[in-house]
Amino acid sequence: MSDMASNAILAKARAMYGKCLTDHDYKQLMDCRNVSEVASYLKTRTNYKSVLAGLNENEVHRGQLEPMLRQNLYYDISALSRYAKDKTLVFSDFIISEMEIEQIIRSLTLVNIGRADEYVFSLPMTMTKFAKIDLKEFSTVRSYDDMLSVLSGTKYAQILEKHRPPEGKRADIATIEAQLNNNNYGIVMEAIEKAKNVGDRDELRSTFSAMLDFRNISRIIRLKKYYNFSAEQIKPLLIPYGRLSQRNIDELCAASNSREVFELSRSTYLGRLMSKLKYNDQSQMASAMLSMYCKHHLRLSPNPTIVMISYVYLKEIELSNIVNIIESTRYDLSPEEKSALLVR
Repeated sequence: MSDMASNAILAKARAMYGKCLTDHDYKQLMDCRNVSEVASYLKTRTNYKSVLAGLNENEVHRGQLEPMLRQNLYYDISALSRYAKDKTLVFSDFIISEMEIEQIIRSLTLVNIGRADEYVFSLPMTMTKFAKIDLKEFSTVRSYDDMLSVLSGTKYAQILEKHRPPEGKRADIATIEAQLNNNNYGIVMEAIEKAKNVGDRDELRSTFSAMLDFRNISRIIRLKKYYNFSAEQIKPLLIPYGRLSQRNIDELCAASNSREVFELSRSTYLGRLMSKLKYNDQSQMASAMLSMYCKHHLRLSPNPTIVMISYVYLKEIELSNIVNIIESTRYDLSPEEKSALLVR
């Protein structure tokens, strides 16, 4: 990568991060009495004003607001991707693929519940400008076979064909999502191992692997806490990469509950990081680790690839926080109860 492109990504990502929500913004949002006030604050006082410009905050609802907010992230990804070269381009493609997979899963979920025609209302128009697949075609999908037709010739087609549901049965969304994402992670890990600069390769491998470990721990905790899944049910849904040993993974999956997963995690290499975290619920632990890890690398890493992906993940956490504020406001939770739902 040229020095100019590297410096551009470093400067751009850090400047974008400087426009993220502050503690003051979160306090103001948590004090809002209804969703209209939340929308009004985001529209007039934050960096989301451009994507909410045409919004009538007096008639807004969560289903309308969340897709509009995500447009902000799509703008940022598009802006950073313009500077991507060489190995950073692989990570740029990885991030775009994550967004594409999210849309595939959203469309298939709507097919499963018989509401496929509703996809058009949440179609992310900004993302259509840089996605490698034709998202507009998703509005025509009414069945699993329709999705296979739309994705014919893409890198996703083989996995979807492999998991085509029997006639009259619903698609196994969890397995399809895991397989699509794991293929995406594999592409990145392969690119990292091919890096010629040993220092870059080691830093990228260590950083990206840790991020995948956070995701695996989060998935295990969620599946234990909300679904009481067994180890045999969990393992096929995990990311087959990361720094955690197979023994660690086996022990975490075999835990009897989410609290035991949390305690076992302390004995891994993540234990030192966990001791520095601030969170209100065990299910927030992995997101809190990811947030701390990404903030550290975004501020201090000279590697544009790591800075770029750190910014995107921090933005995802911010969007999740906003959605939690919107939902808790709808249910009239107190500012203190709202704060307990946030990761910062």
